[in-house]
Amino acid sequence: MFRDKTAGHIDARDTERATLLSWPANPKIQVDEDPEPYPADKLVFAEYLQERRIDAKFEVSQPESATLTGILTIPSPLMAGDRLIVSRMTGQRYYVLGKDVSGDGG
Repeated sequence: MFRDKTAGHIDARDTERATLLSWPANPKIQVDEDPEPYPADKLVFAEYLQERRIDAKFEVSQPESATLTGILTIPSPLMAGDRLIVSRMTGQRYYVLGKDVSGDGG
């Protein structure tokens, strides 16, 4: 029962470094010391690392009343070649926690 409850959760003791090989189309990472890169279906990216689109509605009252609507796009901070901090999950998957900004991390 405990195993079922913890399935898919991050093991915080097991953080590693990786390089982002491609982004955003068909993301792929190369984990340090691993022989093969991990494809998109083996990766989970933290929400704040992904491009986000937000529906926005602005109400302007001066000089005359108007309502403007649109979409705000917040770009992803990631680029191919970035160094990443990742955590191994169950099922040979990786959770991408963020960019590695120490040393040569960018």
